[in-house]
Amino acid sequence: MVRIVILHGSPRKNHNSDTLVKKYLEGFKSKITVQEDHFYLNEMQITPCQGCLYCENSAQHLCKIQDDMQQIYKSYKNADIVIYATPMYWGYLSGQMKIAMDRMESLAWEGFGGKTVVVIMTYRHHYESAENFFKRIAPFFHLDLHTFPCQTYNPETQEDIPIIKIPEKLSQIYKLGRKMALNV
Repeated sequence: MVRIVILHGSPRKNHNSDTLVKKYLEGFKSKITVQEDHFYLNEMQITPCQGCLYCENSAQHLCKIQDDMQQIYKSYKNADIVIYATPMYWGYLSGQMKIAMDRMESLAWEGFGGKTVVVIMTYRHHYESAENFFKRIAPFFHLDLHTFPCQTYNPETQEDIPIIKIPEKLSQIYKLGRKMALNV
């Protein structure tokens, strides 16, 4: 069985990034059994990193902030695959996702690296800054990184496009899930 942790960074549950996650998991589960741990960051109480360096200096590298992030740490350490699903706001991760990412510092010594990571990003205009963040850290943490940027906006008409109206992207993410399941 493959353990997958999904961090949902959208404040809007069951919208574009969540729909892409569902399609990815459908493809993955068509080939292998999965244990899923979903974390809807907008519904969780996660305090921003305080930069105290307690996690760096304590023997066990634990974060001293006791909040819902502790649930994520526990699941994350045992995960085979981690999915970050987020809309892009102002060319970067959602605020919810950024706060959670900053708090991953305590996993930097043990538990963060060596994972397969799937980053699902929905965006209007630009996604490269967030994608480049993951590309920068992937070699350092030995991450098997897969990014899936998906534009959900038509610049010509200046209209948002619901992901359910972009069947080729739904098919692509489903196929990515199937392909990755075959390589586990």
